[in-house]
Amino acid sequence: MAHGDFVWCDLSTYRSDVTKGFYEAVIGWSYVRDWQSNGDPYFIASNRNRQQSGLFDMPAKYREIGLPSFWMSYIEVSDIEDTVARAEKLGGKIELKPTPFFKTSRIALIRDPLGAGFTVIEKPALPVRDNLASAGSMVWNALYVSNAAAVIPFYQALFGWISSVGDQSGRFAMKLAKRHISDVVELPEEIRGASQFWGVFIGVNDLTVARDAVEEMCGKILYETSEDRSVLIQDPDGAALFLRETGSAATVSEGQNVRETAGWKWKTLLALAILWIGVVFEVYLIWGILFLLWVIPALKSGKTYLVEPIKKLEHPVLYWALVSTWIVLSAVMIAYGLWPATS
Repeated sequence: MAHGDFVWCDLSTYRSDVTKGFYEAVIGWSYVRDWQSNGDPYFIASNRNRQQSGLFDMPAKYREIGLPSFWMSYIEVSDIEDTVARAEKLGGKIELKPTPFFKTSRIALIRDPLGAGFTVIEKPALPVRDNLASAGSMVWNALYVSNAAAVIPFYQALFGWISSVGDQSGRFAMKLAKRHISDVVELPEEIRGASQFWGVFIGVNDLTVARDAVEEMCGKILYETSEDRSVLIQDPDGAALFLRETGSAATVSEGQNVRETAGWKWKTLLALAILWIGVVFEVYLIWGILFLLWVIPALKSGKTYLVEPIKKLEHPVLYWALVSTWIVLSAVMIAYGLWPATS
């Protein structure tokens, strides 16, 4: 994972029992109750044995000011104190100062210069959003504003994102280390509403079926775009969420990431060649380096693989057992390669 990656989303709602039932019917999530650091309930939405999002009752201070229900995007940061300080200097507003989030993380709620809110999270122990994920997962995040130029410099300075030149539709692609990570989209108020907001996109298998379920469960269809198979819905408690049909180019924001990942995988080809050299010539040092190359992405992504995928968030003991094994094997192979046993 890296500073500036999207890693989680959750819903602040007034009627958790109603909204849980709504998303169970529309998306297929099931919920398990956990607890926030302050002792309040926090419901984890899951499907396919994967934790997908959170849901919790609106805090009292937001109820008092009449804040509507809302979906929140979480962005990983390397140093939350530094991020919060820089956000203030850049014209942002800190709604929630750094506070514990479960056992290992800390979060802070920030509003950008136009008022769109997002949460930053330090040490999330969460997987990076997968644009190609299956139904039920967060597949995209986009910022909808009245004036992109007023906020793009803020996000560039805060997260190191790089902006492309906007297209005719007022869409600006934001990249992190050459990855298309989000969009900033200018929309008129009659479509966007009065708020500036970060939109969360959840994948569904069939958009038509999902739309029908929304209406059957007393939700609303607010806006639909045919070109990327997405629809903006509103749940019975008033929170807005995008549904995007998976398995289409829309899942990766109009095919951008598909184009970026196409072509020769030279790193994989090089690693395969090195692997064969290690086997043919019995070079143990190469095996040590390859084990190390398995460790680094596992630590960054929070997932590893042995016969089947193992994710730190879902199976922490098994995950660390595997990663520790790779580290030990790497050290042994490197040591044996540098200082072979003498007969």
